[in-house]
Amino acid sequence: MNKKPSQSIALLRTLSALALAVAAIPTLSAVTRAETIEAFTEPYQRIAVPATEIGMIESLTVEEGDVVTAKQVLGKLDDAVLRSSLRVAAAAMNATGPQLSAEADHVMRQQHYISYQALQDEGNATSRELAQAELELQQSAARLQTVREDRELRQLEFERVKKQIQQRQIVSPVNGIVIAIDKHVGEFVSPTDPTVLHIVQIDSLRAVFSVPRREASSLQAGQSITLSIGIKEGSVDGLIEFVSPIVNPESNTVQVKVRIPNAQHKCPSGVSCRWDLDASRAISKRDQLSQSSH
Repeated sequence: MNKKPSQSIALLRTLSALALAVAAIPTLSAVTRAETIEAFTEPYQRIAVPATEIGMIESLTVEEGDVVTAKQVLGKLDDAVLRSSLRVAAAAMNATGPQLSAEADHVMRQQHYISYQALQDEGNATSRELAQAELELQQSAARLQTVREDRELRQLEFERVKKQIQQRQIVSPVNGIVIAIDKHVGEFVSPTDPTVLHIVQIDSLRAVFSVPRREASSLQAGQSITLSIGIKEGSVDGLIEFVSPIVNPESNTVQVKVRIPNAQHKCPSGVSCRWDLDASRAISKRDQLSQSSH
């Protein structure tokens, strides 16, 4: 009987200690929760550059590691047949004989018609003769128009063949670096396997972060942030390009894509980068206060 009060007191003390520990857990987690998230830099774009036509590769002007610019010609497919067609089209386009002949005939028919008008006024030509002269003038005008239209069609044919030759070229779509060449001179490009080489664009980098939902709610596209890059913790500016509207139910995070300007290629691709959410939140609050004061 004497032990029961002491046991009760001990039990109460134990329960009180547990209650205090449970109460302290949210505070402890709030203090120690991770506010820095990590991702890896990657090229802004990875592009498999194809040939737009089928055929044998005639030349390649780049090698792996070469820096290329947008619209730079990297190589071409065999275009010997098209170049022969271009010469034929050019000769047809530049042929002036048919048009000169039609123009001379039209001038002559005009003079005949004017002469018959004068003769009719003098009573030396019938209305039928004048009508015949007018018909011949109209026919010569139609022939001249046909010749001119044919020449325009020949010019269009010339331009079409030029475009076909341009389509045989392999052109870089962006500024970047060649990282792999799949096909070489003499190999055939087929519709099922058109890729010739691969280019990465690294004048801007991209990092994709999984941001806790509570933090992502205050983020928006176009917002500037500061990131730490690599082992030496160098700081770079980033720009939020996309905040996913979908929450990952397993991790309760939101995907956020950040673009990192890298015109001088100082930031390597494939290294870790860290985003201090506390610092970003503080900067955002400071900007809001600054805007409200104005």
